[in-house]
Amino acid sequence: MNRLRGPWNVPDPDLRPVLVLALDGASFDVIEPLIAEGRLPHLAAWMKEGCGRRLPSTTPPVTFPAWSSFMTGLTPSQHGIFDFSQKVPGQYRIRFVNASDRQGRSIQSAVSGAGGQALVLGLPATFPPEKMEGLLVPGFDAPVSTGTDAEATSHPELYRRIAAKAGHWMRPDMDESATGAGFHETAMQTLLTRIDRKTEFVLTALDEMRNHYQKSNPDLTIVVFSESDTAGHHYWRDHDPQSPRHDPTASPQRQEALAKIYERLDHACGRIRQAFGEEAVCVVLSDHGMGGASNYIVHLNAFMAQAGFLTRRRSAVRLERALARGARDLALRLLPARLSQAIFRKARGAAGRVESAVRFGGLDWSRTLAFSEEVNTQPGIWINLQGREKEGCVAEGDYEAVRDRLIAQLLDWRLPNGQAVVASARRREEVHPGPFMERAPDIVVELALDQGYGLSLVPTPWREGETTGSPPSIQKLEGDALAGGRGRGMNGTHRQDGIFIATGAGEALVRARAMEPGSLVEVARELARAMGLPWQAEPSVAAVPPRSY
Repeated sequence: MNRLRGPWNVPDPDLRPVLVLALDGASFDVIEPLIAEGRLPHLAAWMKEGCGRRLPSTTPPVTFPAWSSFMTGLTPSQHGIFDFSQKVPGQYRIRFVNASDRQGRSIQSAVSGAGGQALVLGLPATFPPEKMEGLLVPGFDAPVSTGTDAEATSHPELYRRIAAKAGHWMRPDMDESATGAGFHETAMQTLLTRIDRKTEFVLTALDEMRNHYQKSNPDLTIVVFSESDTAGHHYWRDHDPQSPRHDPTASPQRQEALAKIYERLDHACGRIRQAFGEEAVCVVLSDHGMGGASNYIVHLNAFMAQAGFLTRRRSAVRLERALARGARDLALRLLPARLSQAIFRKARGAAGRVESAVRFGGLDWSRTLAFSEEVNTQPGIWINLQGREKEGCVAEGDYEAVRDRLIAQLLDWRLPNGQAVVASARRREEVHPGPFMERAPDIVVELALDQGYGLSLVPTPWREGETTGSPPSIQKLEGDALAGGRGRGMNGTHRQDGIFIATGAGEALVRARAMEPGSLVEVARELARAMGLPWQAEPSVAAVPPRSY
């Protein structure tokens, strides 16, 4: 007999439960050698009995757009999220985005709409949470003070019951901007403890969901572990002795940190799958890959200043920019992690205005043809177009000529060793055809690899008060700067290819082996097929007006 469930008022569907274990930023470049050493027994067995393949991410291969594509089956130009922030149309400022900027139906919403239940834990770009049957606990973008705010979840009462037994899903227990002595040794233990704590939360949540809905498992369970991404950013140089940022004096704890994190995640995945039941399809995936960083960093605005596309000015605006940057960096350095995170999440508008002053302050817009936000998460260039930008100086008839000239010069940009700085510089319509194309920069830039290691785009360190000359557009890091951090890039950087592993038992194994997503955008379709859920990605109907911040 069909039973009615919750506010959706639709009968329970005959869906086949699917478990998704998401390891943010996980890479086969780490997994495969560890499997060869016998250190990841669960992932090794699942790849052998099921399937494993590289999974191309989105452009850019960054958390917010990537996970948004994973859950909607849409590209960034279809769902509308390209980065953690978005340039405000017609203004020289940015706003920080959240789930309300996303268009398209998510797969967890589709499960609920079909009468099923979903358990979604730690999925980024989901705050504020959508209405759904089950429990959605957003990722790091949700409000956190001493722990995840129950009111920031889709089912506060159910979350409180779980947290009363297992503790909060997230806690502000690590300041990733810290650089003090011993930070990396302490951070490694924090990450390991966090994985264990989240695992206990998952197991408790499964029990509470079973009791609440009186069924064996949620129809769709998605668990996102962010620790693999954090570890990749901070410990790649210690893990990889060939890295140009490698520190041969690193402690044994640092050298083993990345491997230890992956080992603990393998153990966590094994425990969760055992509790969920091996007869269900189980998918392990990542939103993008990870690799080592070059010891060179680059500054797009400095490059454009030297090429005559961008001009600075002496004015109070430059002082305001310096003050804004100083206030931001001081807050990140001095405020406790939980306080700075709470301020950012609850005062996004103010944070956006401060960040805008840092990115755009001090430019002479009457003589600036093009400019960059200089964020490594989305390298790109905006043309200062008349009629679109507040003080645009490039006539519409000159738009293509300016783009063509800038693209040509970008492709000619070289490192001191002769290697290209830019792998590709493409018009946005070539990369992002879709209703939200205009949210992307006019030129989409992909930085090249320097002998296999990623270049990092960081803000130009302008010398305030000087009106002539500009800093070098390329900087070689040395000494302590090689560890990375603000203004130096992380020592591990994102790569396009993530991971996809699928397994199961019996008939579920057949369905797992049949899963063949060509990219992250196609995963929702494959999950729906494995569940028996009718699914079609719903593209955005129209570009909605940007919210006011």
